[in-house]
Amino acid sequence: MKYFCVGFILLVMANSSYAQNAKLCHIAGMGFYATDGKQGVLMDALFSDGMDGDPIASQELNVALEGANGEFKDVSLIFASHIHEDHMKAKPILRHMKANKKTSVILPEQARLLMLAAGVASSDGRIIYSSLKPGEIQKLNDQPFPVTLFGLSHGEGSQVDNIGIQVTVGGKTIMQVGDMYGIQNGLGEQKKISVDYLILPFWYFNEPERVDYINSVFDVEYIIPAHFSLNTSEWMLAQGGIDAVKKRDFSTTSNLVQLDQEMMCLSLD
Repeated sequence: MKYFCVGFILLVMANSSYAQNAKLCHIAGMGFYATDGKQGVLMDALFSDGMDGDPIASQELNVALEGANGEFKDVSLIFASHIHEDHMKAKPILRHMKANKKTSVILPEQARLLMLAAGVASSDGRIIYSSLKPGEIQKLNDQPFPVTLFGLSHGEGSQVDNIGIQVTVGGKTIMQVGDMYGIQNGLGEQKKISVDYLILPFWYFNEPERVDYINSVFDVEYIIPAHFSLNTSEWMLAQGGIDAVKKRDFSTTSNLVQLDQEMMCLSLD
């Protein structure tokens, strides 16, 4: 089946002026940035040099992210799904917080000690630590954007807490699920979750039953496969290489959007 290629939707490549329209942009891995043109949200995007085998943002982009420079000076919300270093690191988040006094932060409870060790004040009220367990849902009030958090499983037997975020930006609902894994992931038996853009780990397209499961849980307009490892990683090589993985994934269903290069963006207008 055909999929939505980058030329099918309005994609805006980054430039020195960082055009200020409502858009959703890829940073690296599961890292994304969304803005309504006035304020923005960073999701799993502040992790600096990350983790071996996974992509990271360029040095230029990391400087802008951590220093709240360019359009990132208007970030009003930072979110990290879990404490793995390809999703968040405490010091990059703290550097952004120091440069941008108006941003609030949502982190899993397991990140509290990491943030304290990095130097964040225990009294800093800008940080919300979520202790949601798989299956639990929480709507947050008084946030820059409408936000709902979901407790999601990081995988059977995992001791890592993983939360997903549903956030409405520019009138569009975006959901990022971190490292949600498997079918028994905590979404449970509930009515379908309505999402305009679902950012989903690529491994949900490995097997037909996983694709069927996603379609049974979400009422979604577009799905953005993400979290591809570097082509040199053992994981990608074992699956035939990054090109083979992407070819397989993007042949599974017709509503996929390819948004996998640094500061590749799609319009939310």
